[in-house]
Amino acid sequence: MTLTSTDFRPPRIHALTVRLASIAMPRILRWARHVSFIDIRDEDIERVRSLADRRLLIAPNHPTNDDPALLFALARAAGVPFYYLACRETFDAALGLYGKFLQRIGAYSVVRGTADRESFRMTRKLLSTPGGRVVIFPEGEVYSQNDTLLPFQSGVVQLAFWAMEDVRSGGEPEGSVSILPVAVRYVFVADMTDRINAALGRLERAVLGTAQSTSTVDSHYERLRALGVAVLTAMEAEYGLKPSRSEEADLTARMDAMKALLLERAAGLIGVTLPASATLPERMRFLINRVHDVVKDPPSNDKTPYTERLHAQQAERAAPLMRDLDRVANWIAVRDNYVRAKPTPERMADNIRRLEVEVFGAPSLTGPRRAIVRVGRPIDLSDYAADYRADKRGTVTKCVGLLESAVQALLDGETS
Repeated sequence: MTLTSTDFRPPRIHALTVRLASIAMPRILRWARHVSFIDIRDEDIERVRSLADRRLLIAPNHPTNDDPALLFALARAAGVPFYYLACRETFDAALGLYGKFLQRIGAYSVVRGTADRESFRMTRKLLSTPGGRVVIFPEGEVYSQNDTLLPFQSGVVQLAFWAMEDVRSGGEPEGSVSILPVAVRYVFVADMTDRINAALGRLERAVLGTAQSTSTVDSHYERLRALGVAVLTAMEAEYGLKPSRSEEADLTARMDAMKALLLERAAGLIGVTLPASATLPERMRFLINRVHDVVKDPPSNDKTPYTERLHAQQAERAAPLMRDLDRVANWIAVRDNYVRAKPTPERMADNIRRLEVEVFGAPSLTGPRRAIVRVGRPIDLSDYAADYRADKRGTVTKCVGLLESAVQALLDGETS
C-alpha cells in the first residue's frame, strides 16, 4: 500500500525499553556492525548536558545506517532523551516489531520525498516543547561518505524556524530553537591492507576476469579506479549511453550522466515528470515513492477482475525499476576524486563496498571500527529572527550553510 501521512508512527517512549536498549546497543554494534568502540569526549557529553533546557534540533551527518545508534549512545551518555526522525519504511521491518521498538526508544516516522504533514506537525510540536530534542539527519539519505558531506536539505532548518515561530506565538516572545551540529565518523582499528587487497581481487575476477598481482597500498587506488571505469563502461553499454572519451580524466560527468539516464528512464516508464528544480537525491526519492505506489497500491475501490489484472500488469512492469533506482542510490554520492583526494582505508572501503553492491548484490568488506562522535556549538536561531522576518528563504539558506560548515569542520578536525 502507499505510504502516506495516515501511516504515521508517533514516538511512544518506554523507559524500560530505553534502558534495555542502552545495555544491548554496544554489544549489537560490536557483534553485528563491527563497531568496537564509541568515542565520545567528556566535553561533548558536557556540552549536550549544558543544553538540557534548550529546544534542540540535533543535526548529524549520515555516512552509514549505524549512525542513529551513535546518537542514541550520545543521548544516554548525557543522560537526556532524544527523539529521532526515521524513514517510514524502517518501521515495517520484522513484521512491524522493529518499528514498535523504535517508537519505544523515541523514534517517529517520515515518508521521505513527500509533504508528510503528520510528521512535520510532530517535529514542530517536539521542538516547541521546553527541552525538546529531535535528531534529524539533514542529508536525508545514507550516502556512505565517511568524512565528506552531501548538501543538506533546507527543509530541516525550515522546520526549526517554524518551531521557533510556534514558540513565540504561544506566549514566549523571545523563545528560540537551536540547531546542534554533530559529526559522526568511523576509523578502522586494524590494518586493512590484506582485506582491501582480497576485496579488490574478488571484484577484479568478477569484472575483469582476473585478479591483479600487485598488493601494495599504493596500487590499491589504481586498481579501484580501473574497476570503476570497467563497471561504468559496462553500464553505459548496457543502457546505450555513449560518453565522450575526453571525460576519461575525470569520471564525475560520466557518472552523473548515468544517474540522470536511470532516473529519466524510470520516470518515462511509469509516466511521471521529474521535478525540474529538485536535486538528484530529491528526484531519486520522488521516483522511489512513485514506483512504490505503482507496485504496492491495490486497484481502486471499484475492483473487478479486469482492473485487478491491469494493476498486476502495471506492477509487474514497474517492479524492475526499483533495481535501477537502488543502483542510483548506491552511487548517488560518488565523485571521481573522493578516494584520489585522500586515499584512506576508510574512503577506499566506502567505494569498494559500493562496487560490491553493484557487482555481487551486497557488500562484504568489513573490519573493526572505532566510531567517533563530535558535538559542535549550537546555532541559536533567535540570532537570525530579524533576518528571517525580512527574508525567510534567504535566511534559511544562510543557516543551512552555517550548519554544513560546522559539521564539516568537526569532521575535518578528526581527519587533519
